[in-house]
Amino acid sequence: MVGISVIVPVYNVENYLEEALNSILNQTFTDIEVLCINDGSKDNSLDILYDFQRKDERIKVIDKENGGCGSARNKGLDLAKGKYIYFFDPDDKTKPEALEKLYDNAESNNSDLVMFKLATFMDGHEVDYSHPAYNFDELFKGKDFNNFSFNRDDIKHYVLNSSFAPWLKLYKKEFLDSYDDFRFVLGLAFDDVPFHVMSLVRAKRISFVPDYLYFYRLSNPTSVNNTKSNQIDIFKIIDIVEGFLRSEGVFDEFEYEFTKFKIEHILRYILSTNSIEYFNLAKNQFKNLNVKSIPRDSDLLGRYNLLLDSDSYFDYQQNLLFYNNRMNRKYHIINTSPSFYAKKAYKKLFK
Repeated sequence: MVGISVIVPVYNVENYLEEALNSILNQTFTDIEVLCINDGSKDNSLDILYDFQRKDERIKVIDKENGGCGSARNKGLDLAKGKYIYFFDPDDKTKPEALEKLYDNAESNNSDLVMFKLATFMDGHEVDYSHPAYNFDELFKGKDFNNFSFNRDDIKHYVLNSSFAPWLKLYKKEFLDSYDDFRFVLGLAFDDVPFHVMSLVRAKRISFVPDYLYFYRLSNPTSVNNTKSNQIDIFKIIDIVEGFLRSEGVFDEFEYEFTKFKIEHILRYILSTNSIEYFNLAKNQFKNLNVKSIPRDSDLLGRYNLLLDSDSYFDYQQNLLFYNNRMNRKYHIINTSPSFYAKKAYKKLFK
């Protein structure tokens, strides 16, 4: 058994792949296998993978027909032999000591999963450390994280309202294998969301490395994740998450967090899709949502009411402009007078 199986889903990333793989192969922790799942790439990614495989026996190339990132990660899970599982995206980078720190932390805490911090970057720009995803060092001040673990009850907000990325976690394979449904959803965007929720809800022992170990690239123009055409998938993902919470018997425990999650994620993509169908689905979902737990003076409830009280998608665009001006925000929407529905929403928010 190797220490860590690194699972890398690969699709059309020839411009970044060499740098990404070198950041994994040059880790101070060397007891790894690197499962590179080529998901039907149409560029030179597969040739690059085979070149790396010839040079380093830790690289294992698996070539498959295109099925999406989730199917590639699932294939890696089926083949992984490591004590721990780490997912890595092939256009990003990690610190050389990342896997060593994660492994040592997992071992010292007997963790089901280990979480850590995120930095973002664009080529030619300085690294941005302002959005670390997980600030558990502030939540658990003064703790020795090499000898400290927690569970979902301690981080309820993060279960449904934080970064869902699998590459911000090291998973114990025994933990994942103890369930028969730890797989990424197929055929949908946002397939990492249910996996994240499932893992945090089920993990008995979660630990944290308070370091920025992963560097996420913001400037990959070939990325196909969560594009305009598939953002409507968020409705199906939300249903999957709700079904899981109910099947685990924890929906009531997480109802407030789930309500926030549902509103926030439906609203997040409504403008970028520019879709009347999306607007109508959103409005129907909001009509049946219990929002009593959301604070009356919150921005989230204000934006919820704004959509619910808009008569059409065009009306919503105009009302949102008025709302954002009221909240000192700037959005590029045609400036017209607010409708009756916008004023009604503001009465609910500001009275």
